[in-house]
Amino acid sequence: MDKMSRLSRLPNWDILWDFYKDVEGGEDKVLGMRRYCEASDAITSYTFFEPHYAEVNHTFLLDRHRKLNQEFVWTEENLGKLIVLDQHIRKLEYEMYLKFVEIKKILDGLIAQGFSFYKDYQVTCKIDYDAMHIDDDEHDRRYDWVQGLLQDYADLGILQWFTFGDGDEPDDPRTSEGYIFDAWGKWLEYDYFVKNGMTVFLCHLMDELNHSLYTYEDIVNMDLNCFYLDYEISF
Repeated sequence: MDKMSRLSRLPNWDILWDFYKDVEGGEDKVLGMRRYCEASDAITSYTFFEPHYAEVNHTFLLDRHRKLNQEFVWTEENLGKLIVLDQHIRKLEYEMYLKFVEIKKILDGLIAQGFSFYKDYQVTCKIDYDAMHIDDDEHDRRYDWVQGLLQDYADLGILQWFTFGDGDEPDDPRTSEGYIFDAWGKWLEYDYFVKNGMTVFLCHLMDELNHSLYTYEDIVNMDLNCFYLDYEISF
């Protein structure tokens, strides 16, 4: 299911009203969105994918992203949270690398024993984020409609591709190219990023609008416990 299909849910009009009330022309925009959805509902029967809902929700996420990022201030506290997240991503990438090495040893061993079925294997992994299915029922974002939209829209696996195949050696993210961007632009103002760069994953999470509409505020407040590694092996 593509990300636009996943956005195909009834808009939460209370949340949209609350957001657009502080946007110039926002009241008229929400009224237009609502009329558009009502008119579309009147001429279509319910299907799994309601494109008019997806369109409205996507527009809201784009407007929210633009507005909140313009208003966001990189305070020392916010910068500190971003650095902690960058360090956590590095930790996950190294954990992934160690698991890749372990998987390679097992599969290569099976091939050496004559199990030809395992030849030409490909192992992939993505860093994913899921705030909607954590154990704590009281977690303040578990039932958050906006966070659910953001999560459904995101293609975190596309932000950075982690893979190796039969005959390859897994990349060590600490030493391999393609995992870290050197500091640029505003990040040249901060010693941490000048010294350490920024993980490609985190950079893309903030800037790749085709795959993520998380705002700066969303990102610095992400729960590190909600990140996980998702592996897949194909033969």
